[in-house]
Amino acid sequence: MRLTRGRVRLSFPIPMLLLECPGRRSGILRRTPLLYVASGEHLLLVGSNAGQRTDPVWCGNLAMVDEVDCLIGGRRLRCRVTRLQGPEHEQALRSAAAFFPGYDAYSARAGRELPVFRLEPREES
Repeated sequence: MRLTRGRVRLSFPIPMLLLECPGRRSGILRRTPLLYVASGEHLLLVGSNAGQRTDPVWCGNLAMVDEVDCLIGGRRLRCRVTRLQGPEHEQALRSAAAFFPGYDAYSARAGRELPVFRLEPREES
């Protein structure tokens, strides 16, 4: 994904982005390919960790920053990050599960609330 700036990936045809976020402890830039769900002009990321009992590491990293870069469709976007809570969280998770029903199964298997982050593209970088 990095070589083609997110245009080519070796996965089944689902919307993917490459999240670039510093590690919360190391500060080292981490690159993580993630499924995203488009919601209007925003992107939703769900920390399902494939139904594991713990949040994925990228969730902790993302929770510590206000903005991140993403490679998506050949473009590098600077995005504002918001962790969703309450009714916004529930609405976003329903929207994400409507797109990718696996989130319902992951949530049941994990026995935890799946974190949802909203990315608001601000500019191409």
